[in-house]
Amino acid sequence: MTQELLAWDAHAATWQPVRNERPIPHRRAQVSSGVPVPVTARVVWEHDGVEEIDTVVWAWTSRSVLVELHDVRRQTIGLWLPARDVRRRRPTTNGNT
Repeated sequence: MTQELLAWDAHAATWQPVRNERPIPHRRAQVSSGVPVPVTARVVWEHDGVEEIDTVVWAWTSRSVLVELHDVRRQTIGLWLPARDVRRRRPTTNGNT
């Protein structure tokens, strides 16, 4: 099987804004988790609406949380969301998030 190498903008036609995305907070305000913290994040897509996504957190501030999001609708894999839109979940027993 041949694996195709895609350009960085191969999915540009599917990109859409996230309505509840927060601006990147000042670096000094950010606290790094050091390890991924399993969470469920509420993402509000501009066209596709509300979606609950199981993911991980890598950093936070008092009001925002940086979640990992691998989705062709996004150009980047990091997304800052309001803390109220992210809730912690228990890790699975097999070690996967």
